[in-house]
Amino acid sequence: MASAYVIVAEYVTSVSKPNWARMVQCCVPSCNNRNDINKTISYYRFPLDENEKRRWLKLIRRKDFTPNYNSRVCGWHFPHGKAAGPTRFAWNEGKAFPHISQPTKRQKKMLLATVEDEGGAEPGPSHLGTAQKTPSSSSVLVLEIENEMLRKENDKLKKELEKQKQTFSFSQISSHPDIVNYYTGLPDAATVLFLETLLSKFDLQYHFDWNVQKMPLIDQLLLTLMKLRLNCGLVDLSVRFNCCRATVTNIFITISSALYDILYVGMMENKIPSRFKNQTSLPHCFQPFPNCRIVLDCTEVAVSNTESLDTQSHLYSHYKGGTTLKALIGVAPNGFITFASDLYGGSTSDKAITADCGVLQQLEAGDMVMADKGFTIRDILPAGVSLNIPTFLVNGQFTMEEINHNRLIASARVHVERSIQRLKTFHILSYIPYQYKKHANKILKVCVSLTNLQTPILREIA
Repeated sequence: MASAYVIVAEYVTSVSKPNWARMVQCCVPSCNNRNDINKTISYYRFPLDENEKRRWLKLIRRKDFTPNYNSRVCGWHFPHGKAAGPTRFAWNEGKAFPHISQPTKRQKKMLLATVEDEGGAEPGPSHLGTAQKTPSSSSVLVLEIENEMLRKENDKLKKELEKQKQTFSFSQISSHPDIVNYYTGLPDAATVLFLETLLSKFDLQYHFDWNVQKMPLIDQLLLTLMKLRLNCGLVDLSVRFNCCRATVTNIFITISSALYDILYVGMMENKIPSRFKNQTSLPHCFQPFPNCRIVLDCTEVAVSNTESLDTQSHLYSHYKGGTTLKALIGVAPNGFITFASDLYGGSTSDKAITADCGVLQQLEAGDMVMADKGFTIRDILPAGVSLNIPTFLVNGQFTMEEINHNRLIASARVHVERSIQRLKTFHILSYIPYQYKKHANKILKVCVSLTNLQTPILREIA
């Protein structure tokens, strides 16, 4: 009721005293409007409410000014009515988006009360001296104010959404196969989407026991593939995907573990193709070795050396000259990797890994194993399984038969070495950080599975 009396009192004062009764000048800087010159413009006193008064003083850029009872602001500065406050000034006139203060609910009620008290007429005539507004124009004014409030709220929400938006996502690269291959190691977007479909049907158990809901599954997969392929740092990935480093670790370990269960355990573990299966896709270079079931070779992965001295001696590789982890890789004649052992210390011999990893238990009589000359494993092979390795130089010179034999083996094994080189294009295998060491076996086998999703090495196999 008190605010209604104030409104009525201000209105009665403004209409009971004509503008010519005494001179009134607008107190806004750079405004020269006076009632003796512009008699069609209304002049408004400052609000009695202290908060509202301070807001007016801030808008007219006179914070240190102390208005008295005779201080006025001319109606030209109120394009949206008195309730909205003064918003039009000489310094912002003509701008595309002048600042418009948002009226509060109380101010909107005051505006409506003013319209009702005045019989539909708004108290502020325009700067050009047009007639007072009709009741319908006052309603339009309220709608304009509400629309302006909604527009500002919409802009605010857009800015907040932009801050939350990822700077990198799969949708940005999906239409460019070469870029997809660079970031993921996979041939095209269809292969990545295939993996997403498999993951969507898998019950993901997040590593840190809290789910990642803000990031779509396809982008979680992309983050994991980028870590495997490019070995991007945690800070790099957290900036690209607009998340914290803990979220990056949570996603990477979770998705890589799921890919291990789906691709390796579900499709590759203890499932080395038979020699008869290999013969259905035997390349020309393996025609002299039709019974070859698997080609064996070892590969090493650098690892951090923050271990005890005993452990470091176990990990030290004289071949690489540093601490490494070592795994046995088995490749089919057509170039696909069909076996990957767990990782052993870099000092472990090829023979010891072959005997322990379980690959021999999958071989059958009649199979042939091809390997490098460092694999002196003939004595540990199952009965009926043969070994084909390059001939050792004994008498100072190879015979012609030995030369031809070594040439045939070399022409066949070169494609196997290319398969292992493909595996090494997943750069996380160049160096596994300490925090991922206990997940190294899964990481290796996921990389093996992803390598098999690439286009075949041999054109005749493709």
